Amino acid sequence: MNAPIRRITVLAAACAASVWMAGCASSSAKLNHVALGMSREEVVKTLGRPHAVSAQGDVEFLTYNLINKGVGDMKEFVVRIQKGSVESFGERVNFGSSLFGTNAPAGGTSK
Repeated sequence: MNAPIRRITVLAAACAASVWMAGCASSSAKLNHVALGMSREEVVKTLGRPHAVSAQGDVEFLTYNLINKGVGDMKEFVVRIQKGSVESFGERVNFGSSLFGTNAPAGGTSK
């Protein structure tokens, strides 16, 4: 491969990686700034726009795909908002049915 084509290939790969990383909104370290009782607006200000939103009754689920900085892998985090404020949050797999109670979003589990 000649030098100009190699440079273009490397530049294209770097751009693709940048776009992929930007699409991940933020790192999981930002989740440390979420607290019980925060408003939905405060969560979005802290974590950015969620990748998915689902709701049942007065419960809303904000789903974020966040990069785990130390490891570099992407994990799914959920913020459960009930009556306008954060009721629970964390990595989806660590909560099982306790995160969702009886109001599980599509793909979630319920008691």
